[in-house]
Amino acid sequence: MQGARSSNILGKYRLIAELGQGGMAEVYLAVAQGPGGFNKLTVIKQIRPQLAEEPEFLAMFLDEARLAARLNHPNVVQTNEVGHDGSRYFIAMEYLEGQPLNRLTNRLGRDRIPLSAHLRVLADALAGLHYAHDLTDYDGTPMDVVHRDVTPHNLFLTYDGQVKVVDFGIAKAMDSSAETRTGVLKGKISYMAPEQARGERVDRRADIFAMGVMLWEAAVGQRLWSGIPDMAILARIANGDVPTPRAARPDVHPELEAIIMRAMAHRREDRHRTAGELQADIERFIDRLPERVNTRELGRLVAHRFDEERGKIRALVDAQLRDARALPTDEYRAVELPRLTQRSNSMTPPSMSGAGQQPVADYGSWRSYRQPGSLTAASTATSATAHTAATPAARPRGLLLAIAAAGGAGLAAAVWLLARGTSTPQAVTPPQPTAVVAAAAQVPSTPPAPSAKGEIALKVTARPGDARFFLDDAPLAGNPISHRAPRDGAKHRLRVEAAGYRTETRELSFDNDFDIELVLERETGGALAAPAAVRGAPAAAKPAVTEAPEAPPPEEEPQMKRGGAKPVRQIDTTNPFANP
Repeated sequence: MQGARSSNILGKYRLIAELGQGGMAEVYLAVAQGPGGFNKLTVIKQIRPQLAEEPEFLAMFLDEARLAARLNHPNVVQTNEVGHDGSRYFIAMEYLEGQPLNRLTNRLGRDRIPLSAHLRVLADALAGLHYAHDLTDYDGTPMDVVHRDVTPHNLFLTYDGQVKVVDFGIAKAMDSSAETRTGVLKGKISYMAPEQARGERVDRRADIFAMGVMLWEAAVGQRLWSGIPDMAILARIANGDVPTPRAARPDVHPELEAIIMRAMAHRREDRHRTAGELQADIERFIDRLPERVNTRELGRLVAHRFDEERGKIRALVDAQLRDARALPTDEYRAVELPRLTQRSNSMTPPSMSGAGQQPVADYGSWRSYRQPGSLTAASTATSATAHTAATPAARPRGLLLAIAAAGGAGLAAAVWLLARGTSTPQAVTPPQPTAVVAAAAQVPSTPPAPSAKGEIALKVTARPGDARFFLDDAPLAGNPISHRAPRDGAKHRLRVEAAGYRTETRELSFDNDFDIELVLERETGGALAAPAAVRGAPAAAKPAVTEAPEAPPPEEEPQMKRGGAKPVRQIDTTNPFANP
């Protein structure tokens, strides 16, 4: 936490808690103080001091700040200020109290968000995306913004019912001086559009595909690619090998399935033309649903689920504010905020009835929820009416959602740790890939099977390419590594080391699969090595369990105004408020 060691004052802000660190930036919770006990919480994203001295990295950071400053919409996280205090450059963003969508679905488990409420969240997020896609510069020139990482991790739900799209850190604007390159994959693989998986240039329709995946998961109640290795996912996406919602869950309404499959069309020309068009389709479907969700009930449900964590954070912030008033600046230290633990998959398969062939009728419906006062156990009530099986009856719109969210924007990803559950789709076995495109070359014709119930799968990729891996001090060959171990629930120590770099260690609990990507920091304090472009992709062309994809040759790029070569960007993919 280098920034806090030198000073906890940054312009008019006092840093009170560390939210996270990445390869490019440090993120803090801060307070702007004024007369009469005025305190306003904000999130500060500060470029790392050593990178602030590099003109190219500083230009990238300011590119992101320039885009963020142009975003002003109720469904997009707000940037309040871009500034510097001496050599310390920072972005000040609104602080959102609540939870990301993926953490909410994970916490609820089989007590699903009602379908109508889940669709409301996605429709509101589409409104924010449509605004960003249509953004123009001050002279009216279209900026052609593409988020490129639209996932449940980056949709935040505030306790007062707002839905916010966050983390435009890897967004692409056509005129950006740090524009990303053809042949480089950016974003989370499970939500990538086919053209994005091939490393091609993308437009707004890549974000529409990602929203289609989230709609699929909302309708079915499970992850689309649960338990499938990343390279196999890339192959299936590239080949258009995507199961329909009704193949995984027969009671999904045909109209909703049609909306989803259009959004997820293999050819971008066949998808909705804009996020607003997809939003309109979802709104029409919501209007005709026979079920309403009481906003206050849903808000109480979410508040109850996260009451303990919310109380801890509030207590910590209160204590820090008291210390800030009592201690001189040079005696005050920022501390690390407690993080919520995410130990299981954010989407588990639906409950099965009878012989296990059909999902229970009211899975995901509001009627399956208990009131917040009786939420000590998951609800098991069953209704005779499916939430999507019947044709929706005409009903006026008016559902507004009050859910939880924790706000802020992402920071550069030096370490990316994703703890995934091992539940796999039970209602359908997706077909295997038959061909592989350039960005997913060398994929085995038969993808590795998901981990068995008695095992966990551990995948680790590291930079530099000659990094060595040790699990409980035993060496593991290759980079990346793909290792299976007994699901014993015990703590195990992963160590990654390389000559000239600082050793990284991680303590892992073997009750989930892990997919880890990290970048070691040079001992000399120089610039960090570039992170791997794809989660789980090899960092060097050396023998490994899964071979590296071959990216197509990059297209000719416009030169930067300074005429210098463009460095590989430290991509902002980690949200400081959530375990990915």
